[in-house]
Amino acid sequence: MIAAAAAPALTSAAAPAPPRPGRPRYTLCGDPRAEMVVARDLASIAASTEELLGPRLCGLLLLGGYARGEGGVVERAGELGPFNDYDLVAVVRGRAAGVHERVRLRAHGHALTQRLGVDVDLLPLSEAALPRLPPTLFWLDAALGGVRVVMGPGALAGRLPRLSPRRVPLDECGRLLMNRAAGLALSNLEPRAGNEDRIARHGHKAAFACGDVRLLACGRYRPSHVEKLAELERLERSPAVGAELVAAYRDAVAFRARPDRWRPPGGDLAAWYARLRALVARWHLDHEAWRAGAPADPRAYAAFRGRLFRALPDVRPWAAPLAAARAAWSGAAPLLPYVGHPRERLARVAVALAYAPDDPASRAAAERLLGAAAGAPDAVLRERLLSLVQRGG
Repeated sequence: MIAAAAAPALTSAAAPAPPRPGRPRYTLCGDPRAEMVVARDLASIAASTEELLGPRLCGLLLLGGYARGEGGVVERAGELGPFNDYDLVAVVRGRAAGVHERVRLRAHGHALTQRLGVDVDLLPLSEAALPRLPPTLFWLDAALGGVRVVMGPGALAGRLPRLSPRRVPLDECGRLLMNRAAGLALSNLEPRAGNEDRIARHGHKAAFACGDVRLLACGRYRPSHVEKLAELERLERSPAVGAELVAAYRDAVAFRARPDRWRPPGGDLAAWYARLRALVARWHLDHEAWRAGAPADPRAYAAFRGRLFRALPDVRPWAAPLAAARAAWSGAAPLLPYVGHPRERLARVAVALAYAPDDPASRAAAERLLGAAAGAPDAVLRERLLSLVQRGG
């Protein structure tokens, strides 16, 4: 297990207050200028998506931070604008979206990203599928109020399944931690200079995940980060939580409100990131040892032969070999060594490259799992990891 050395508290700013009831907003800071920009962006996205899909489009749903009123805001060239991704679901009439339609929406999202300066993710979903969505954390957040109708009938959001935290399998905790570890791994594999914002963002998102999974595991998961922070503060004396996790979560909430105003303690981003990464490694691996019986060491975790995900809510049991074969056929991941669904492979690679990037044995294990040559440069590993994320995230 990676131990964290003693260091000053991670908190560098006070957490903002939650939005006032009765006044829905998109951003955590609530600045009217930022609210106007987000509203304008969403109107533009809705109009262009309706033009693309025509009568096939039933409605457009906003999910994620801006739907919860917790979106981040940054100042660029003297103007406030969005920081987080716009996560949207395009609800279509009739049949489920085919490959061609998905490709069109992906290209449309990319074009919007270039125009708006913030990532726009568009997920197509058939109207008939709304009540049958799987019990994942993504849809749990929507069920707890993290969804807004951007375009279409107001009752559209009410057709989503009514999920409770108890219905979401704990495999979703492992999935969330895996995805956040992949973000840290990608940060480790790119040059520090010029990527400071991404490094801070991935670090704070990992801290959020470590707090969220503990709340889900004990049945105290809440709709917003501000409410989750309050729950973690109540659980601070619990051995599974502790003051360091609460401080890291509080710091992440402050970062989310205004990333451009956040500063690491002492102004040293490298020292802050190294310490937070060590803490996240301990929190992540301790949780997975409890949940799945996995080793609490990055090198052993990468070589773990047991199953990490036994109850994937979005993957049927017989589909894992097929998904692995498709990933191999597309070049996203090798078939051997076989570990099951691409998500199993991603979990191991992410841990090895996130928490032990300088350990030769851990890096070698990641290279084998990614199908890369021994001693492959960081750029190659990063490209292969990004491909695997598309299949296993």
